Amino acid sequence: MQATAAPAKAIDARVAEGLYAVLHYLTKSSGRNVFQAMADADLTLTTYKALYALAEREQGDAVCVKHVAEDLVLSVPAASRIVDGLVHRGYVERREDEQDRRMKRVSITPAGREVMARVNATRLAAGEQFAATLTEAECKRLAAALRPLLERPEIAACLPEGTESA
Repeated sequence: MQATAAPAKAIDARVAEGLYAVLHYLTKSSGRNVFQAMADADLTLTTYKALYALAEREQGDAVCVKHVAEDLVLSVPAASRIVDGLVHRGYVERREDEQDRRMKRVSITPAGREVMARVNATRLAAGEQFAATLTEAECKRLAAALRPLLERPEIAACLPEGTESA
């Protein structure tokens, strides 16, 4: 039984290392453009992470600043200051909780979603630039390898809006 476990683990490690190398390359090649898009929107990494955390948590209802703090591993006052800046830029709305007026609820505005889409578009552009360097055979092999992954709902949910999965 152990004889099969070791090779499987070695294969898992090679797959993980290969995914890491591709993701690292794409991140490195898009970094300048991503940071420029964030700067154009007056966002820092932390404020972008706050928008991202809100987008991930929000299911049609605003969330507490406390949850943003938990997601960012910050104190509630620090998260509140970040949210203040996002409210000032028009990327987030804040309101009192209807049941507990001491609690503040926040949600992303359409402007906040638009700025996230612009930053994410720079990442997609890096993938498109990389794909354009592939030979036809490489492109077909990569598409075939991605197909079963894109059938997984949690991965298909990460496709850009308007994209059809495999």
